[in-house]
Amino acid sequence: MHKLCAFVLGLLIFTDTYTRAAEIKILSAKAPRQFLEELAPQFERATNNKVIISYDEAGIIRRRIIDGEAFDLTVLPAGWDEIRAKISGGPIGIGHTDFGMAVLSNVPKPDTGSNDAVKRTLLAAKSIVYTDPQTGGIAGVLFARMIERLGIANEINKKSKLVAGALNATFLVKGEADLIAQLSSEILAVPGVQFVPVPPDFQATVTFSGAIANSTKDAAATKALLQFLTAPDAEAVIRAKGYEPG
Repeated sequence: MHKLCAFVLGLLIFTDTYTRAAEIKILSAKAPRQFLEELAPQFERATNNKVIISYDEAGIIRRRIIDGEAFDLTVLPAGWDEIRAKISGGPIGIGHTDFGMAVLSNVPKPDTGSNDAVKRTLLAAKSIVYTDPQTGGIAGVLFARMIERLGIANEINKKSKLVAGALNATFLVKGEADLIAQLSSEILAVPGVQFVPVPPDFQATVTFSGAIANSTKDAAATKALLQFLTAPDAEAVIRAKGYEPG
């Protein structure tokens, strides 16, 4: 914490932004909430700047940007070409996590070591929850692609509940599903569940990156925030939330 504050203070003095407070608006996908809600207040305390964060599924955030909503920084997992005209420079990786599934921790971990095994596991599940792929939520998109490639999309969707903006593993704990799909960082945020990997053909590492709007009102302060989120001293927070930095 102290190192982070010192890092930002030095950066802002160097960029001559410390003497005037800025208001920085972030448009972010849902999953990074886990580390942003800890790191953003640290940045605020270190700089006197105010950070306002709006979360939604990734596809909805991209649509809001395309439709002209004002922002200073966006944090997204993919789809950068769609908003290339709205950002300054390329996105910078903040943290990455893996796509997978989960079951309750007190039940045997299902066999998902091969395509045939995961197909059997999915067909045997009585109820499944995953993120609605129409929202652009990356885990939902990946799961939808997986069941489509396995040739079982119709069977799985008949017994699935599509959600948005949720920690899907909470449906396991509440007894409303016996298998869910989401990112490992979101799965591990829910006590009482265990992560279940998908077969190699469907494994994916999802990187959440930050990019600065080309219309930001305070480029120096926004750049300082992005550098704060990607600084080595932020890595402990990012790891604690189930991500690997970068």
